[in-house]
Amino acid sequence: MKALRNLLLCEFKKLKRKKVFTFALLGAFVFPVLGSALVSGLSNVDFADMVSFVREDSGFLLLMPLLVILAANLFFSEQDNDTLKNLLCIPLSKNRLVFVKLLVLLIFSVVFQIVGFVISMGITALHHIPLTNLLLQFALTVATGVLLWAAALPCIVLVIWFNKSYVLSVIIVFFYTLLNYAMHLSDAILMQPLGFNAGTLMPVPMIFRWLYQFSIPVGKIQTQFYNHFSQHFASTTVCFCVLLIEAAFCTFLMIRIYRRREI
Repeated sequence: MKALRNLLLCEFKKLKRKKVFTFALLGAFVFPVLGSALVSGLSNVDFADMVSFVREDSGFLLLMPLLVILAANLFFSEQDNDTLKNLLCIPLSKNRLVFVKLLVLLIFSVVFQIVGFVISMGITALHHIPLTNLLLQFALTVATGVLLWAAALPCIVLVIWFNKSYVLSVIIVFFYTLLNYAMHLSDAILMQPLGFNAGTLMPVPMIFRWLYQFSIPVGKIQTQFYNHFSQHFASTTVCFCVLLIEAAFCTFLMIRIYRRREI
């Protein structure tokens, strides 16, 4: 346990020295502040609306790409500095290295969401908006951090597999994020029964099918969409099972790829 903790701290220290880590943390401020500016003139805004910018916009459009870019830094660091041989001489298995790096990403994902939540809470209080359902909104935000970490893993598998450069990693994450975000806006993808289809297997549409049931529709149009979409909601159990099974499979692939990497 102590060795695992030391290895985890070591990975965090390596990541902390990267400028991208600082920019990634600062990114948690972007959408809460932007969301506040967008809804400041509206009268029917509540706390859930403010936090939705953290869970949805910040999570889907910012956190997922950041996770993949940070993963590229973590998985390429030993290769760039030629330190993998030294680590394996400790001895330290490649399996444990992969698990620790993924754990670092999971912690970052959850912390990123919590930071965004705290910022949204402060902005909401400044606008004199009641902090309703605080514990529920916090739980949803933390859970979304876990799910978005799982959603980023298929893209991280591709980055590790190609094992080329940070530029290629950015290109991969751009198309992966764009594809997932486009799918979660498509009724043809979302409004499908749970099963072997894109609406169930693609991470972001699946997260949206789970997350939207906790929204309270406002107005006639939103209420009609909510009622129409409600039959396609995914329960918490189903959503977590699907994404965590996919995460386990992606982790297995990463271990296989990483173990075959030449030293």
